[in-house]
Amino acid sequence: MTLTSALASGMLPAMTSTATTTDPAAAAAGLFGGLIGAVLGILIAGFSLMGIFTKAGEPKWAAFVPLYNMIVLLRISGLSPWLVILAFIPVANIVFVVLLSINLAKVFGRGVGTVLLLVFFSTIMDFVLSYGSARYLGREAARHPLGQAPQQGGAPDAYPVGQYGS
Repeated sequence: MTLTSALASGMLPAMTSTATTTDPAAAAAGLFGGLIGAVLGILIAGFSLMGIFTKAGEPKWAAFVPLYNMIVLLRISGLSPWLVILAFIPVANIVFVVLLSINLAKVFGRGVGTVLLLVFFSTIMDFVLSYGSARYLGREAARHPLGQAPQQGGAPDAYPVGQYGS
């Protein structure tokens, strides 16, 4: 028996393309679920950045605007806002995240552990920096080695002005 005779006799299903229809209700539910997910993502990211922005003297609403919050975060970290372009280039975005994490840890007077946690668990660490005991030391702190920015303010005899803390 040949292939054409098997197809003709109905022993094998015909290999023809069939048109499929999409259920409009399923498409609407997928669209609605995606929209709810996007809004929840923006809200969670916004609340995690809101404390950082408050500590740095930036407006709270800026934490909830998706691209603008990244520009403000770069400015807080002492980096050029133009570096936000790197976030959209496939391999350069990894360099962008590492660079931003290093400078964000510097301006809050933190060390290498904070950088690693910012790279791998950024939203959680944003909450820790926002609502924890971390103090924003200013953009100038980004010029110092990691974990050795001058400690300004805080406890009265923690470090004299101009001295470095570890």
